[in-house]
Amino acid sequence: MTMLDQRAEVFNRMVLDDALDEYGLIRHQLTYPERGPIPDDQLAYAREDREWRQRQGLKWHPLQGTPAYAMYEDANYVGNRYLVAMVWRWLAEHNEAARQDAEISYQATIYPYFEGTKRERGYWPKPYGALQGEYAVDKVYTETSLDQAYSPVIALWRYAQHVATDAEKAVIGEALQAHGHWWIRHHYSYDYLGEVWKAFGERIGSPSALKLPIGMHIAYQMTGDTQLRDEAVRIVRQAKADGALRMHRGPRGEIKELYHWAEIYDYFMRDTDLADEADWSRLIQECWRTAKSSIQPDGLCIGQGFFRDDGLLEPYTPGPVDDVHHGYWKTDARHPASTAQMACLAMLVQELGYDPDAGEVGRRLLEAVREEHTGTIRGYVYTHPEQMPPAFRDNLPPPLFATRTVVFWLDAYWRGRRLGVV
Repeated sequence: MTMLDQRAEVFNRMVLDDALDEYGLIRHQLTYPERGPIPDDQLAYAREDREWRQRQGLKWHPLQGTPAYAMYEDANYVGNRYLVAMVWRWLAEHNEAARQDAEISYQATIYPYFEGTKRERGYWPKPYGALQGEYAVDKVYTETSLDQAYSPVIALWRYAQHVATDAEKAVIGEALQAHGHWWIRHHYSYDYLGEVWKAFGERIGSPSALKLPIGMHIAYQMTGDTQLRDEAVRIVRQAKADGALRMHRGPRGEIKELYHWAEIYDYFMRDTDLADEADWSRLIQECWRTAKSSIQPDGLCIGQGFFRDDGLLEPYTPGPVDDVHHGYWKTDARHPASTAQMACLAMLVQELGYDPDAGEVGRRLLEAVREEHTGTIRGYVYTHPEQMPPAFRDNLPPPLFATRTVVFWLDAYWRGRRLGVV
């Protein structure tokens, strides 16, 4: 057994033994290194930051500083990605353990949909608004996000393609169909950060807008709903006409999007009859070129930066920014979760045959993310004070276990195992 094989076993146990809660959801943060529930008194720093931001008239999340937010804000996101990883594992191993863990992650993925639909058919919430028990949020909660539109659908599609029973496929099809119509009914508006956001207006400006039509198109493939197919095609064509299907330029606070954009492009290129609607292959390769420029000499990737006109990533000079996607602070610190996500992108590129070195790059990224990198402060590995917000320098928050790092690492590892490059 290799070092990476051993790490995969350890990371898998972290998910199932620690992150999985009593309702079947996979929590995205826990205490570190114990990996237990986060107590209220450990979040005083977050409440202080929320109150300061509120006084300054800056953006803040109304649930910031609560255990529900700290543990469940990205529970969909990590549970969905664990499902993708377990699908690759099933394809690599075809054993009962792989199928059982895939079933656990399927339940974690579909659970928020059933909770959300109690409020409105098709509503897929960020899960802390649909929980039972001590971490439940009030009944008027309506929050979601574009990631909640995309993250479950790509995971459920992979599961339906390779693992699901006929009964599960029927459930998945119904859920994705209802979810697609929810977005149409709501005119692509949603509640997030205590505000009403628009996925896009008359003009589409970002490839992230494709996080909506991919789910609609998957629902069409599973149910035959031509209204969703037509709407998906309309949005894809509008995105192309508006110039959104190109590599991002300017400041960016989430390098993770490189992998998600490439996944979406890959879906439309290989799984649909929309292969000729855009140069999907070029777009994927542009994502990969940018991703490689995020890798730092120590083997880890930065988590945010400035996307130059040539498509390469330039590290930030640390400083304040009023943007939630930057965590309100620009930094050039290493980001283990983004490193794992760039390893995932490397394995996708290897599978597509676009770069003969991609698998090796992905393997090195997997080696760089070690067990100690699962405990971070706001997701980052800070090496000098200027990289972190001033409030953190005066009152250093406790490190938290980041399930996101673990599940994306498993995604890259098992896809690499399936391809024979790990």
